[in-house]
Amino acid sequence: MQERELRGLIAQVKAGTMSRRGFVRRMLALGLTAPMATQMLAYGGVAMAQTKFTYKPTKAGGGGPLKTLFWQAPTLLNPHFAVGSKDQEASRVFYEPLASWDGEGNLVPVLAAELPSYESGTISKDGLEVTWKSRDGRDHERHL
Repeated sequence: MQERELRGLIAQVKAGTMSRRGFVRRMLALGLTAPMATQMLAYGGVAMAQTKFTYKPTKAGGGGPLKTLFWQAPTLLNPHFAVGSKDQEASRVFYEPLASWDGEGNLVPVLAAELPSYESGTISKDGLEVTWKSRDGRDHERHL
């Protein structure tokens, strides 16, 4: 393949008359690798070209199917029986905890209005009773 032909194919991808996949397939037929074809498109200025996202939700919060991608499939969706972080994360789609961990390892309230503490009186002196104050203003007690 001559340089002029190659530049013409890249121009077709840039103009949208040929898909990136079609270009890569042609390069594979010539014996080039997919990464090499991608680099050629990058040099031509089309490697990061994205199709326009036209979806507009019909209401606040979206609508339609929710698709998630996990590095490993969860085994169950009950956070109380979770055997690893994959199960915990998957259950978060429809189970919200009172509190969760942030990126720095700090406990932060999610459904709770505040974290229980000795100072606020929401943890008993002996540590056997904890009262969580939810955002809706109701108290929820847990006796250990």
